[in-house]
Amino acid sequence: MKNIVLILAVLFLSASYSVKLQAQTEAQKVELCSKMAGKDASYLKDFTADLPATKSNEKTQSYKFSLLLQKSTRYRITICTDDDSPGRGYVQLFDKEKMLGSSYNPQTGKEYKSFEFDCQKADAYHFFVQFVDGKAGKAIVILSYVKRL
Repeated sequence: MKNIVLILAVLFLSASYSVKLQAQTEAQKVELCSKMAGKDASYLKDFTADLPATKSNEKTQSYKFSLLLQKSTRYRITICTDDDSPGRGYVQLFDKEKMLGSSYNPQTGKEYKSFEFDCQKADAYHFFVQFVDGKAGKAIVILSYVKRL
């Protein structure tokens, strides 16, 4: 009986002093990702993409957002995939019909955390977030200002 009381006391004390590990909040994830853009970049906007897996007979799912960008400005686009995400996210930048930049090269399989875009005309630009091999995933995209051209 004495041993049971001692064991219960130890369990109670250890439970009351244990530290809970908490997942990062969305704001913390955005802050960490914006720091990955570099010290020479200023945060402008963020977007979160959370996509389900694509079935084998379906077109790859994507998350789209559009922004008006200013002429004569260098932007940096950074993507950060959640640690527990099954898929690795990438972002592509398009004008009306042409791809202008991507954080992933499907021919080589090379992934980049960010890429820069020198905006030559003020216009609406379209960003598409997808996950390699159509896997499910969650990622944050940060748009940063780098400099005037």
